[in-house]
Amino acid sequence: MNIRTVLAFALGPIVTAGLGLVTVPVIAWVFPPADVGRLNIVQIAVSFGVLLFNLGLDRAYVREYHEWSDRGALLKACFTPGFALLLLAMLLTLPIDRHLADWLFGLGHVAYYWMLVACVVASFISRFLSLILRMQDRGLAFSASQILPKVILLLAVAMLALPAFSRTFGELEVAYLASLLSVLLIYSWNTWREWVPALRAPVSRPQIRGLLDYGVPLIFAGVAYWGLDATSTLALRSLSTLPELAIYSVSMSFAGVGVVFQTIFSVLWAPMVYKWVAHGADMRRVDHVAQQALAVVCAIWVVSGALSWLIDFVLPAHYVQVKYLMLCCIGEPLLYTLSEVTCVGIGITRRSMLSLWSTIAGLVVNVALSVWLVPGHGAAGAVVANAIAFLVFFVARTEASAHVWRPFPRARLYAFVTAGVGLSIATLVYGPHAPVHFSVVWLALLPVVVWCFRHEWSGMHRALRGALKSRRSYPEPDEEPGALP
Repeated sequence: MNIRTVLAFALGPIVTAGLGLVTVPVIAWVFPPADVGRLNIVQIAVSFGVLLFNLGLDRAYVREYHEWSDRGALLKACFTPGFALLLLAMLLTLPIDRHLADWLFGLGHVAYYWMLVACVVASFISRFLSLILRMQDRGLAFSASQILPKVILLLAVAMLALPAFSRTFGELEVAYLASLLSVLLIYSWNTWREWVPALRAPVSRPQIRGLLDYGVPLIFAGVAYWGLDATSTLALRSLSTLPELAIYSVSMSFAGVGVVFQTIFSVLWAPMVYKWVAHGADMRRVDHVAQQALAVVCAIWVVSGALSWLIDFVLPAHYVQVKYLMLCCIGEPLLYTLSEVTCVGIGITRRSMLSLWSTIAGLVVNVALSVWLVPGHGAAGAVVANAIAFLVFFVARTEASAHVWRPFPRARLYAFVTAGVGLSIATLVYGPHAPVHFSVVWLALLPVVVWCFRHEWSGMHRALRGALKSRRSYPEPDEEPGALP
């Protein structure tokens, strides 16, 4: 993969995060906290729908892409079972749509539920179409498809701020649906040469069964991960108030820099590591990547802590807690990204059930802590529970990979991520009352991170400089690794 391709894939998450830093404050100023909380419920429900109904076959598509000769047949075999199940679920929920709308949003308007269903369908189809661009290294098209919906959502919300509109939740949900339909349209146009032939591609039952054998355990792992990710939202919805849910939602949105790293890394890492496996590469290179990823994770965490006070200048006064909460929130994407490196052995050995058990371990911790902390502490309790749960999730995935694949150095990884979670919780608890502003403490940690990871920074700098000279970024299977994928 050349440096231009990497930059093309990176463009989308970076610009999207920048737009998010504008969109989130605009939504917070235009709509009341209760509607901001309801939008978070829509986003959580959409992610659940995509995770549940794809039956783990999105990951099967990535895993088998380099090993199937007829990729149109692979796309059809992966897409069809989940889409059929999604249509069946839509029919089954038809008699209780009003009850579902009231349960989810506290509003009995049936249109809100069916707009949510439309969001799920659009996101489900877009998920598989995006995999085509991802596996073909079409970075610019992939990035453009990420940027456009954010632009449309921002423009729609800005328009809804005009006096002519009533600024209801229904209008906000329509704006969100429009953004998802726009990305579906772009993905469809950019991939029509692949999905049109896939419609006619022959697929046998044994082929689908083989994919399901790999994907079915990932259904449970995916749903369990959704539960791990959504526990805080559900706990706040049932044990606290919609304004507290809004504070949590905005705090998670400001963890966008961690999501940028997660998105870029996830897009590049899985296809590349399975290509290494297919070519019989020396997989000890994963150890180098893990340490470099740890360096980036720590740097992002520390810089976010040093700059989080700036949030006060862009949000209304009732979101004053966000600058403390977001440091716990940023742990979720950072720990997940790091675990994608350390758990690679689970995918290589096809031991998918271990992903399930690792996720369940984090889920149990999150549910237990949320039930304990959320009633008394609201959003603050939710982010603490989330941060500790993702730390458990990271350790469980890492240990499982080391057990089934090969042992690798882990003590340094655990020491730094535990320190990151601990300092984030300490900032939340003591930051508002500390005699020294919390951002000064985080800023003082920056040279520590630079020094502790000096060898990793040097290695990444040499690799990047060499990539810019030769227009090559990452090694082919017969070369040594130099930097993060």
